[in-house]
Amino acid sequence: MYSFGIIMDPIQNIDITKDSTIAIIESLQKSSKIFYVIPKSLHINNKKVYGKLGRLKIDSKKKEFYEVSSPYLKELTELDCILFRLDPPVDEYYIQLTYLLDHLESQGVLIINSPQSLRDFNEKILGNTLSNKQIPTIITSNKNDIIDFLKKYKKIVLKPMNLMAGKGIISLSCNDDTDFLAQEFDESRQYVICQKFINEITYGDTRILITNGIVHEDVLVRYPPINDFRSNLSYGGKYEVKKINNKYLNHLKEVAQYLKYNRIYFAGVDMIGDYITEINITSPTGIKQIEEKNKRISDEIASEFIKIIQNYYEGKK
Repeated sequence: MYSFGIIMDPIQNIDITKDSTIAIIESLQKSSKIFYVIPKSLHINNKKVYGKLGRLKIDSKKKEFYEVSSPYLKELTELDCILFRLDPPVDEYYIQLTYLLDHLESQGVLIINSPQSLRDFNEKILGNTLSNKQIPTIITSNKNDIIDFLKKYKKIVLKPMNLMAGKGIISLSCNDDTDFLAQEFDESRQYVICQKFINEITYGDTRILITNGIVHEDVLVRYPPINDFRSNLSYGGKYEVKKINNKYLNHLKEVAQYLKYNRIYFAGVDMIGDYITEINITSPTGIKQIEEKNKRISDEIASEFIKIIQNYYEGKK
């Protein structure tokens, strides 16, 4: 029986009807021991990584859906795997936490996803890099670059580099006021991704889950609400579960193998039309919604996590 430590946002704030981490835990606990890592308890002492852990049990049928046994201090090399499921922002605290996980990984503990890869790959840049069809894109910290890009493409989207769930994403049209850009970029040190607006968003934004190099063919298609272009469910987007469009499958299988090679074992690929717009590698979601049609999806993902552990430790023998 394997042991998993879960690093996630505070569990008491989770909406179990939507949360993918809870869905994963419910499946994993059938055959593994799950430990909840108390937020901000991770630390290094004399080159050893410690955290306060409590045995975690989930029962989504109960009002009090989780039970955490009395936390105790534990050296984390005693665990087989850490599931790192902390939501963005990928800020200074997040990056510093990956350094601690690097240390743990160097001592032989499997981390899903690799902390190095979480630093090496920006989710939005990664999506654009691995897209078969390229969206006209600039990445800049200069307001004049943005204005020139807007003049060329007439309607664009601005995306913060380190956020999630549509936070901070805005669209600009050529007749919009751009005076706010001066304050945003003249007085701060930040880059932004600017892309040509993709009209195909009206037909939905597709989330494809990838586990251990395998593309799951049941996908979540999200549609933007009226008066918004963002299809994120947190902004009122609607959704349906469909089968993947087969014309994208071969390329997505290549993407899946690339991710696995880089120790990104669980990811959520977002596509609008023919474009990959983002690859979520920090805390991919969509499992609970896909479960409405495919009841096996959580078990399939959990099964792949077990295979990853088995292969990881067999390779160390």
